[in-house]
Formats: sequence, structure tokens, C-alpha cells
Amino acid sequence: MRAIVIHEHGGPEVLQTAELPVPEPSRGEALIRVKAVSVNSFLDISNRMGQVAFARYSFPHVLGSEHAGEVAAFGPGADSELSVGDQVAVSNRVACGSCANCRAGREEGCQQLGIVGVTMPGAYAEYSVVPVENLRRLPAGMSHVEASAMIVNGPLAEHQLDLAGAKQGDWILIQAAASASGSMALRSAQHRGCRVIATSRQGWKRERLAELGADVVLDPGEEDFAAAVKNATGTNGADVAIINIGDPHLWEQTIESVANRGRIVTSGAKFGERAMFNARTFYEKNQTIIGVRTANRESTERCWAQIERGLRPVVDEVFALQQAAEAHRRVEAGRNIGRVVLTIDGDG
Repeated sequence: MRAIVIHEHGGPEVLQTAELPVPEPSRGEALIRVKAVSVNSFLDISNRMGQVAFARYSFPHVLGSEHAGEVAAFGPGADSELSVGDQVAVSNRVACGSCANCRAGREEGCQQLGIVGVTMPGAYAEYSVVPVENLRRLPAGMSHVEASAMIVNGPLAEHQLDLAGAKQGDWILIQAAASASGSMALRSAQHRGCRVIATSRQGWKRERLAELGADVVLDPGEEDFAAAVKNATGTNGADVAIINIGDPHLWEQTIESVANRGRIVTSGAKFGERAMFNARTFYEKNQTIIGVRTANRESTERCWAQIERGLRPVVDEVFALQQAAEAHRRVEAGRNIGRVVLTIDGDG
């Protein structure tokens, strides 16, 4: 099969075309004919650069975590309601099923959590092998491109909003809202009837966020950002803030912009690991910070229920598999709004 592999960590140039044997599914696994795989800025790009601390693999390695395609075969003894030929999306989380968190139904806290493309071969290829339980049949009218663009970010956004108690009419501040995860949070918040304040430092991205229906669009680099958020909400700030990057200035601005009893949800620290804030103000305002590594089974089910009701991601641009390096460059340069996706042989 055709695949894109890396033989070493480095820039986009380390992504090389290769011919590999078609993998064989073992017990409890399925062989997937990949139709579309999205480009994740952390699980793919940071991984390619050797910057994912929990990555476990040897070279050559196939990247690609979030994908969709067609069931090509099942391993021996597979127990599934799916059939060969079914169109499916593939969850990228592989939980051990036996640790305390898994037994409690909190797979996102699995002590041995595996991730497709990070701790096992990924989907920058014509075929992938994944656990049968990770498959979800595509609903009518949903494309492989759409499925790959939201199979991870969709449930994650639902989990973020659920844990923050976001409800209809709440004001949700989404920092870096033009990113893949930010734009998915935007869509999910809109879908549940929330009002959204979307931010970007770049003017052309702010214009696009307005086109996507954000109620308020702001530049987080402005000195009076927190005041602008409070003016927009007509209260003492946003009810919920979602920030998926570790930029210290954005963190400071975010905490200043959240209301009394406000909740701040974070699922990433790509551009930094430490943030400073006024502890006195934080406790006086009864604010809460919630860390969310990934989605869980419950949030995944809720997301797919919303998908059935029309929830869809923001897709930026679609590239062919052999253009993987170009797709990576687009994301690295911050030229995307929403998710960049690779397709195999024009499928999707």
C-alpha cells in the first residue's frame, strides 16, 4: 500500500512516500480502507518534530490520527454490528480497559492511553488497523472529510462544554477560535444555543470568524481586551472560556475576562506550559480551571447525537495524501481556519 512515513523527526521534508505491506487485523481489530485523514497540529505536526513526550514508536513510522474510511476486513473473532463495506469514522483513543479510570468509565484518564498515529501506526496510508470498538458508522449525508475533521475535536468540544456547564444563552469566550479545535468549539457552542466571543490576532481570520456566525469577534492583543469582553456580554464577563494553547498573555487575558463563578477549560499547551495569574482575584471571583486531555465515551455519544442533528466541522482545505508536506506547511504557518484534511485517491 502507499503510505507517507517518517524515518526521522524534522520539518515537513521528512514526510516521504513509501510502499508498505497492507497490515493484517488481529483479534478484535478491523482493517480500514482510509478515505480521509485530518492534519492535527499536535498529534501530527508536533509528533513529526519529535515534540510529543508520550509518543511511542520506531522508524519508519506512519503518522495520522483522525481518519475515516471503509471497513475492508475484520480480524478473527471480531464482534461488531458493522459489515465489510460500511463507511466509518475512527476514534483515535485506545484505552486499556482495565485501569481504575477505565473501569469507572473515564477512559480519557486511562493510565496507558494509546493514540492512533502516536503510540501505534497511523492513517497517512491507504489502510489502517484499529480496534473494532473504535469504529462509528457514518450517518447519511456525512462525508469522510467531515468525519475525519471532527472525530476527535467534536467529542472534545462537547466534553469541554459539558464539564463547564455551558447552556443555552451562556457567553462562551473561545481563544484562537480559527484553529481546528477552536472552530469546532465555536460550532458546538452555537449548536447548543450559546453566544460566542471568538478571538484571533489576525484581521483576516477575524473576518472569517464573523462569517462563521460568531456573535462578537475580538483581537486578544488589544490592551482593553477584558473590558471589551465585559462590554460585549453586558455582565461581568464570559460564563465559560475555552483556551487550548499555553500562551501566557492569552491566559492572563482569559482569566480577567471570565465572570464571577466563571469556568475556564483547557485542552492544550502547544505554545507554552506555564501561565501566571492573580490568585487573589481568581479565588475572590470563585473561578474554576478545568483540564481536559481528551473526550470520553459519554461525550462521544453526545457529539454523535448532535451530528445526527446537523452538527458539522469547519473544513479549511483538502489535499491529496501525496501533498502531506504541503498540508503540514499550511497548518504550521497558521494559514488555516478549521481543519486541513488529506484524502486518498480523491475520496472523501
